[in-house]
Amino acid sequence: MVLRTVRLKSSAEQLPDMTDLKPYEKYLWSPKRDDYEAKEIPEDIECIFCAQAEDDERVSKETVFEDDFLMVELNIFPYNTGHLMVVPKRHVNSMVDLKQEERNRLFAMVAKVEELQREVVEPAGIDVGMNIGKAAGESIPHLHVQLVPIYEKDRGFMETSLDTKVMKKTIADMKEEYQERAEILEDYW
Repeated sequence: MVLRTVRLKSSAEQLPDMTDLKPYEKYLWSPKRDDYEAKEIPEDIECIFCAQAEDDERVSKETVFEDDFLMVELNIFPYNTGHLMVVPKRHVNSMVDLKQEERNRLFAMVAKVEELQREVVEPAGIDVGMNIGKAAGESIPHLHVQLVPIYEKDRGFMETSLDTKVMKKTIADMKEEYQERAEILEDYW
């Protein structure tokens, strides 16, 4: 199997012509990921999620719900409209670092977030995943579960013809819509 990796310096840089790719050479590409990785975070902040959990005003936080154990946040560099993350407040890097009760609580909330997304953004499906370790695509070494809504028309004209992802709503609009129905999340545990 031949794999091709293309690393762009910024989201403004164009992808090279890859029309000769075979079906098994497909790749995932997030043009905004480099923008996030290049974002300057104050040197004394070791973990952006920990800073958010501590309400550090120097970092942005788009919280839909939080309690003493976790936060449900909009991803500020979303892969799709309505992309949410479930983040334990305690700094852990992996599932094995969580106690059994914490794992149970985390995934009880993941199920509730799926329910919230189905009600608010009405996706055709939802990708749920974690990137544990830099080799797996982790950009923040703090465990978090990503829930990315997938829509029937995600492969429309703009995506297929112009390599452009059309976001249906702003992060602020999504935050407001999710918060209006966040009571769904309150009885997760």
